[in-house]
Amino acid sequence: MNSLARQFTLITVASVLVSSSAFALTSSDAEALTQKIASTKVAELSATSSKLVARAEQSDRVETAKVAVLAVAKSHPTALSSVITAVLRKAPEATETVVAAAIEAAPEMAKTIVSAATFATEGKDEVILSVADRLVPTQKAAVRAEVSSVAIRKALKGGSAKAIVVDGSGATQNPLGGPAPTPVGAYAGRDPNRP
Repeated sequence: MNSLARQFTLITVASVLVSSSAFALTSSDAEALTQKIASTKVAELSATSSKLVARAEQSDRVETAKVAVLAVAKSHPTALSSVITAVLRKAPEATETVVAAAIEAAPEMAKTIVSAATFATEGKDEVILSVADRLVPTQKAAVRAEVSSVAIRKALKGGSAKAIVVDGSGATQNPLGGPAPTPVGAYAGRDPNRP
C-alpha cells in the first residue's frame, strides 16, 4: 500500500508540473515580453501590446495581457489607458486580471484604469467594479461614477433611440418605443408640411 501511495503521489506531482508548464507563461517568456514592451516607442505601445496578446496561445492570453499592462505601468504609465483598452479588446476574458494588476501597479490611476477597461469591454462592468472596490475601497464612489459615465458615453455613441437610466449602481439602457424624433430645420415656420 505504501508503494502504491508513493507512486500515486509521484504521478500526481509530475502531472501538475507538466500541466502548469504547458499552460503557463514561463518567467523567461514574461521577461522577454517585458523587455519588448519597454523597448517600444510610446506611440506604438498599444499596437505592440495588442499584437502580443493576439498572437499568444489561447491559454496564455490572460497572462500575456497582465504582463503587458504591468510592463507599461512600470515604464510608461501615461500610456496605460490606451494599452488597457487595446489589450482588453483582444482578450476580454482577461478583464479581471488586467484591472487588478493595473490598479495594484498604479492605484492613483484607478479611475483611468476603470474607465479604459469599461470602455473596451461589453458586459464586464460588475467585474471591473468588484475588483476596484476590493483594491481601492477609498475611491469607491469616484470609480462607480466613472463606470456610469463611460456607460452613458457608450450608450450615446450607439446612436439608436434609447432611454438611459442612471441610478446609484450604474447606467442601463432601455429601448424607447417608436422611431427617433425627426429634427426640425431652422426654417420650420416656412415648412408647408408642418402641422
